[in-house]
Amino acid sequence: MVDGKLEAVEQRMLELAIAISVEDRDREGRAHFNLGGAYLDLPDYQQAIKNYAQALHIFIETGCRIEEGATYKNLGIAYLSLGNLKQAIEYYEKHLSIAKEVRDRAAEGSAYGSLGVAYRNLGNFNQAIEYYEKHLSIAKEVGDRAGEGSAYGNLGVAYQNVSNFKQAIEYIEKHLSIAKEVKIWE
Repeated sequence: MVDGKLEAVEQRMLELAIAISVEDRDREGRAHFNLGGAYLDLPDYQQAIKNYAQALHIFIETGCRIEEGATYKNLGIAYLSLGNLKQAIEYYEKHLSIAKEVRDRAAEGSAYGSLGVAYRNLGNFNQAIEYYEKHLSIAKEVGDRAGEGSAYGNLGVAYQNVSNFKQAIEYIEKHLSIAKEVKIWE
């Protein structure tokens, strides 16, 4: 499995070299973004952060707001994976802000879900629940069944953390039902 992930890094590095050689800044930004994703999968979070930072710089320079928002989200994921919850929250909030600005409701819902995960990891379960409920509401609104299932699962875990087991079971059962429906699990 690692060989395939290393191959993905090599392919992304080639993509980056080509973008630089043809002096295509948009393509270069996407290449750094994709390389960051390949490093995130390894997992090599520090290298992922370096590439996402390069992508972010280019997306800000070229005014690619949607890509900028996606990069903030992935920086949040990398920092969350490193246990730097404060930095993760900062990036997730920037992702949320851009999602609202460009009126991308699905990305907004995703950002709320990410913030919920970070606050749950901080032990702030009530704040996590608030964010998960916003994620759930938006997922239902935009018809994102997988996002809806994820929100139910996260709510179930958060309610378990506050010892509301009846509510936790209800949400986990909804998560399981949707997961089977959208074939997350076979």
